[in-house]
Amino acid sequence: MRELEMSGKTDPGKVRERNEDALSMAPELGLLAVADGMGGHNSGEVASGLAVDTISAFAKDLLGKGRNAVPEGSDASLSTRARQLTHFIQSANTVIFEKSRAFKKDHGMGTTIVAVLADDKTLTVAHVGDSRLYLLRQGKLERLTEDHSLVQDQVRHGLITQEQAEKSHLQNILTRALGTEALVKVDVSDHPVMGGDVFMLCSDGLTKMVPEPEMARVMGSGKEAIQIVDTLIAMANEAGGVDNVTVAVAKAPAAGRGGWRKIVSRFLGG
Repeated sequence: MRELEMSGKTDPGKVRERNEDALSMAPELGLLAVADGMGGHNSGEVASGLAVDTISAFAKDLLGKGRNAVPEGSDASLSTRARQLTHFIQSANTVIFEKSRAFKKDHGMGTTIVAVLADDKTLTVAHVGDSRLYLLRQGKLERLTEDHSLVQDQVRHGLITQEQAEKSHLQNILTRALGTEALVKVDVSDHPVMGGDVFMLCSDGLTKMVPEPEMARVMGSGKEAIQIVDTLIAMANEAGGVDNVTVAVAKAPAAGRGGWRKIVSRFLGG
C-alpha cells in the first residue's frame, strides 16, 4: 500500500486574535486530523490542541512501527480502522472533559474534530461537530460528513434547505462536540479510494467563506496538495477571513493503465 500525498495548514484568519483551530498530520500512518475549539479565554485553543495531540499519540502507539492493534472492547461490527479511529477520538474526549473539570478556567470547553486514516485503497473518517471532509472524484464534489449542528438538524427534518442552512445565523450552534460531556458519540464510515481522488478536511472558517463550487475548482486543478491548501486558505482570507481556517488535503495517485479494472476487481473480491 502506498501513502497518499498529504499536506495541511492552519491560519488565524483576518479577524480573530487567536487561532483556536488545530491540525495533526502523520502521513506515515495515513492520519490527518482537524479540530476547531470553543470556550472562553484560551480554552478553545486548549481543547483543539488536546484533541489532535491525543489522537496523534494514540495513533502512533497503536499503529506505529508496523503495529495494527485493535482497541479492547471496541465495536466488533466496525472495520478495524473505524474501531481504531473511534477509540482515538473517544480517548481525546475523555482527556478534554477531565481537564475542563479540573481547571475552572477551562470549564465547558470543547472542540469539533474530523479525522481520517487512509491509504491508496481505503479511507476511514470519524467526526464530531461541524468540521468537514469532502471528496472530489472525477470532477464531482461530495461531502462525506454531516454536521452535528442545529441547522443541519433542521435540514434533516425538512424545515430549511441546505442553502438556507449555509446562510443561517444559527449555523454555529453545535448539537455535539468533543469534551463537553463524559461520553461522546462518534460518527464513523469507510470509503473506497480511487485513483485521482482528492480528499479535504477543513474547519468552518473555510466553508463559511468559500462556496463549494470554488472548493471543487481548486481541488480539481491538478496542483500539489500543498498548493491546494495554500490557495483555499488564501481564498478564505480574501473573502474576509472572519474565522480561523484550517485545511488538510490528501491526494490519491492517479489511476494508471488498468486502474479501473483493478478497482472493479477489488469490489468483486478479485
